[in-house]
Amino acid sequence: MTVLWLVAVALLVLALLFVVPPLLRASTTRPLAQRDAVRRLHAEQLARIERDFESHALSAHDRAQAIDELQRQVLHEASPSAPRVGLAFRPWMGWGVAGILSVGLPAAALLVYLQVGNPMAAASQMLAAERSGSHEGEGGEVEAMVGRLAARLRTQPDDVEGWIVLARSYEYLQRYDDAAVAYQRAMALAPNQPQLLADYADALASARDGDLGGPAQAAIDAALAIDADHPKALALAGMAAFKRGDLAQARQRWEHVLALLPPDSEAAQRIGANLAELDAAKRSAAPRVEVAGKRVGGTVSIAAALQEKTAPQDTVFVLAKSAATGRMPVAVLRLQVKDLPAKFVLDDTLAMSPDFPISRFDVVTVEVRVTRSGQAAPQPGDLTGSVADVALGQDAIKLEADKVMR
Repeated sequence: MTVLWLVAVALLVLALLFVVPPLLRASTTRPLAQRDAVRRLHAEQLARIERDFESHALSAHDRAQAIDELQRQVLHEASPSAPRVGLAFRPWMGWGVAGILSVGLPAAALLVYLQVGNPMAAASQMLAAERSGSHEGEGGEVEAMVGRLAARLRTQPDDVEGWIVLARSYEYLQRYDDAAVAYQRAMALAPNQPQLLADYADALASARDGDLGGPAQAAIDAALAIDADHPKALALAGMAAFKRGDLAQARQRWEHVLALLPPDSEAAQRIGANLAELDAAKRSAAPRVEVAGKRVGGTVSIAAALQEKTAPQDTVFVLAKSAATGRMPVAVLRLQVKDLPAKFVLDDTLAMSPDFPISRFDVVTVEVRVTRSGQAAPQPGDLTGSVADVALGQDAIKLEADKVMR
């Protein structure tokens, strides 16, 4: 916010530099310019008289009479008592206008901003910028801003937009219990809003280690009762069904929301990844026969320089990919950061598709991805690392998450 105000002040100063100096100069230059204009006009009239005389359009008598009349006009306009056309410009007028603009322009800009601006939007944008940038050394400033917003809402409890911003700010700070309370305040002021109900359910789940049962499920059901096509509520309903083992309903919910999303959107990719995970879970229930030697294994870890960017509950995906299947893995193992370093084995029992088990390939790329979201689709901020051209049968791979995805 400080940077925003500094930029605004700089722009106002720049605008005044374009407006005020000409006004100050006008107080001294305008009388001189007016006298110069009179002299040029009379010189042109005298030259015209001479041209008319030389072309015999005027006689000598008419020429003398015209010059005499022009001289009397010059003497009359030069006289202090001569009338002036329009409003006379005084030096104090330039200084006065400059002073009024110097004070009035910033005041007017501030008044317009307070009337039609959106301070809450500025706060939201600041939080978004903090989310995408580096958090080191800046957490205190965000905490202070959120604290000021919470204090303001104690005196203005009817500001529904303020409660929504506060809830999302708490989510950014991973204060999910506080976020759920703020969403409750917003829902009390704006009832029957499916987006608020879905956001509330999401905050509750985050506060309860992903548990979407109880009040979270009730909020999801209420959101879908209002809008059966609400994307976030459908996505959460699918995840709730998946967690309780109802794979058929999870598929129904996720396929429903996938049909509502733009095919190339990030949300559609996440839902597609969820469906792929659903297929993998369904296949894992059936017994598999491992092909001897057709597997890869080794040890997975996180680079020491990046360990501080992770939390113990963050999800770790260890997967094998083949050029023949594109982005779809041929085997996936799911761990948590608290399990690392760990030994791993990727074989046919972890295949993503029964049509493409790892045993069908001779060479694969083994990759690790560490994500806080727990989603299978890659996201900026995830940690990753890979080992290419791994021949099946190797069991001593050193796999390390040593890069940050952009």
